[in-house]
Amino acid sequence: MKDPDQYKILILTTNISSYPGANTVGQARLQYSPGTSILRVPDPVMFPEEFYLNAFRKGVDGIIVMSSGSDCPYEGAYRRLSARIQRVYKRMKEEGIDPSRLKLTTICTVCKAAFLKEIAEMQQNLRKLEEAAAKA
Repeated sequence: MKDPDQYKILILTTNISSYPGANTVGQARLQYSPGTSILRVPDPVMFPEEFYLNAFRKGVDGIIVMSSGSDCPYEGAYRRLSARIQRVYKRMKEEGIDPSRLKLTTICTVCKAAFLKEIAEMQQNLRKLEEAAAKA
């Protein structure tokens, strides 16, 4: 069994909302798992479905897409992102990848507690999946 800090978690953050939220975690000198990598992007809608699947194939344990939600400045981007993630969930099932390893959420600029909560929840979820696989 992996230690929760060993899970490779990729977080896609938006420049205008969720990345500033991540930044407040650092400014407050709060910590999160060293296995967590943050990729700051204009908006996660720019990533095709295959990006997520390739990340899992290459060893990423979990992906958290932290978007701006309905506050996204790019018209229609959140709707397209949500639809894309739904298609990725379907493809994950087809490939035998548990869809709970991918999460779409909205994080605001000052949401440091929510940011840390999302990481902790992903770690707990990955632990449960690992335990279930060990029992099987």
